[in-house]
Amino acid sequence: MLSTAMESGLQSYCSRFLFGERPFWWILESAYTRNTEVSLHQFPASCETGPGSPSGHCMITGAALWPLVTTLTVWSSQHSKSWMKKAAPFTVYLLLLLAVGLSRIFILAHFPHQVLGGILVGIALGWLLESWTPLEKELSFFLRASLFLLLSALATYGTLIALGVDLNWSINLAIKWCANPKWIRIDTRPFASLTRDVATALGLGLALHSSYYNHLKWEKLSRSQRVWCASLATLILKVLSNTVQPENLALWYGVTFVKYATFPWVVVALVPRLVHTIASRKTSPHQE
Repeated sequence: MLSTAMESGLQSYCSRFLFGERPFWWILESAYTRNTEVSLHQFPASCETGPGSPSGHCMITGAALWPLVTTLTVWSSQHSKSWMKKAAPFTVYLLLLLAVGLSRIFILAHFPHQVLGGILVGIALGWLLESWTPLEKELSFFLRASLFLLLSALATYGTLIALGVDLNWSINLAIKWCANPKWIRIDTRPFASLTRDVATALGLGLALHSSYYNHLKWEKLSRSQRVWCASLATLILKVLSNTVQPENLALWYGVTFVKYATFPWVVVALVPRLVHTIASRKTSPHQE
């Protein structure tokens, strides 16, 4: 009896404080809906199967855009004395995070406190990691980082399983309460996020030590070339992201790993090398 109660309490604690419920299933699971009929309008993006805390969309957006915002703020400060223009990058940044957060609440994917937590964590990560770029790190550093992410996640997974925590609880609830089974996607599972993170860490190391990157390492691309790089890389990543994934679970994870390991190479090495080569061929006759 005591062990059963402790196990139940541990699972309840993990569900409420460590993992986080999602509104689209919590509302239907709550005691309130047992006596009252509730109609929820779900969307294809509502039925995420992973835990809801914190909001990953807000966290990733906040962290990824932080270096861009700080760079634009420095640039605007150097070219304008108007405090409105100086504050514009951060104003747009905060409004964008607010819009992302409200959209996640609207589709019942997150509670407000999960959105707020994601925004704060994202800003904190962006601020802490902005000055720490591993451009000069050895390839072994990226291999260790990728391996650490994998082993630490597996160790945590094994520990929670040994403690009796059902790590499929969020997947089961999402399947149970999602309005359309087709909206259940593998890429929202926790292990899908782990696969993406491990592959990206490894892919970044391989990209930074590739011959393409080393060839352009000391080259300075013009502003127009950087715009072309960003546009072309975005297009290629969009095409790769929309490729049809296999239905077999093992193959899905394998293809996802390869795809996300390729992404950094496309952004860091392939596209800049391609743009630089084309620009050099166009300018060389005039130089002669």
